[in-house]
Amino acid sequence: MTPRIFIIGNASKPRVVEVFHRLSEWLETKGMLVGNDLNGRPETLNAARPDYVIALGGDGTILHAGQAMQHRQVPIIGVNMGKLGYLADFDEAELQQHLEQVLANPNLVSRRMMFDVRIVSSEGEAWEGVALNDCVIRVGAPFRTVGLELQIDDRPLCTLAGDGVILATPTGSTAHNMSCGGPIVEPGVEAIIVTPMGPHSFTHRPVVVSRSSRMCIRTLSQSDGVVTVLDGQRVLQVYPDTRIYVSKSKSFFQLVRNPARRSWDTLITKLKWGQNVT
Repeated sequence: MTPRIFIIGNASKPRVVEVFHRLSEWLETKGMLVGNDLNGRPETLNAARPDYVIALGGDGTILHAGQAMQHRQVPIIGVNMGKLGYLADFDEAELQQHLEQVLANPNLVSRRMMFDVRIVSSEGEAWEGVALNDCVIRVGAPFRTVGLELQIDDRPLCTLAGDGVILATPTGSTAHNMSCGGPIVEPGVEAIIVTPMGPHSFTHRPVVVSRSSRMCIRTLSQSDGVVTVLDGQRVLQVYPDTRIYVSKSKSFFQLVRNPARRSWDTLITKLKWGQNVT
């Protein structure tokens, strides 16, 4: 059966529109194009029910596609059209060169842990979503210190005062988590990374907990202006005495690896890990 491929793009990035149309025509001649959308609208992507998604842009475009699919994840082929593009493993030429190999080899699809997130207000109103990279509970306007109570498996872990806390997947360990001093974790590992942001105590340090852990973060009564951010894509205002539940999802974020790269190449070449920068 011919694979059904959907293309999304970030039109604000240089050259995306040009490449978007060129790849769309190329896939159409192969009978593989099931749809495309430069605006990346979730309803358009999901209605097409593709087998693969090609995301033109950067890591934000990949995460946008993953957020759009929620629990119906399919492999995403990231084509970097920006600067860093840590998750986007291909350029246009590499995509065209390796597409047949990618479609024929399921071992090139990296299945990565993601989170189910449930937010419950003090009135009992609930909202549910997923996080592929991270769930960040952080200070918002009026930008005062926030108080958070952390629980793990229904038991108190600590009370944190500061700018917030990051709950990152291993995939997200090289994003906001890393910039706040959290550890880099290999993407194939299944674990929850808990990294305080600007804690007002030397005793709060990042920890890595089991994939089976159930995390709960409660906003304390004096905390105003707190927001929960999923993958930098979805921002939700939360109020005092709100509970944010985070646990391993049964679904997996699926990212296609470039067969021409080794697993640690991106970390070394793009983030300069282990290199002498002097």
